[in-house]
Amino acid sequence: MNPRRIARIVLTPVVSTALLAVGVIAVVLLWGLGGDRAFDHADVDYVYLLAAAVVSGLAAVAAYRIAGPLRARGWSAVLAVLVPAVAFAIQQWGKSSGKWQAGLVWLAGLAVVLVVAAVLARRGLLRTAWLVGVLGAIAVADVAVLVQLMPSTGFHAEPGETLDRAYAPLWLLFALVDYDFGLDPATWFIGDALDVREVGYPMYSVIALGFVVRAMRRDPVPVEQTPAVVPADAQ
Repeated sequence: MNPRRIARIVLTPVVSTALLAVGVIAVVLLWGLGGDRAFDHADVDYVYLLAAAVVSGLAAVAAYRIAGPLRARGWSAVLAVLVPAVAFAIQQWGKSSGKWQAGLVWLAGLAVVLVVAAVLARRGLLRTAWLVGVLGAIAVADVAVLVQLMPSTGFHAEPGETLDRAYAPLWLLFALVDYDFGLDPATWFIGDALDVREVGYPMYSVIALGFVVRAMRRDPVPVEQTPAVVPADAQ
């Protein structure tokens, strides 16, 4: 195999992980710049939600742009961006109930989303690939959060920390806005339990999506210019 290609494959997960680290730090800093806010259950923390959304979008665009000069191409790029996700899932093994299951669910869901986006991008449907990928990233993150927090709905939950399963699909939103909209007061501890996973899951997913869409995009074929035909009488 070409050494340059090996270097590109190795650099892809490194760059994607670096983008995630920078993105999470940026979200935390932007959240800190929100000013003096009362940290009670009546305040909807839109600063955290907006910071996560904006930074994730910028990180995805950056990944798409970087994949060009990096010359990440084909299915090898898809596998490369999954390496950090695999490492994260392995790291969760042996941790408290819910975390390692959530890591596996997120990894499996991310792989499916990236494959679908890759196929769409390969067919030239770039906008559809982005749309399906972003929606899929949010859905997979939502399910991963649900899986991690589901043990908190049973008999082993701490007193006052028993979540209502009826609102499980909204747990990701509750974590991002630090508010339950008056639906389930027990969700006050969700953010602490997730340890920034509510940001990390969707952010890394869209970063990986940016690499995949660019890697699978078909470059336009240059049009060959044919020489102009000069009439015989003009020669």
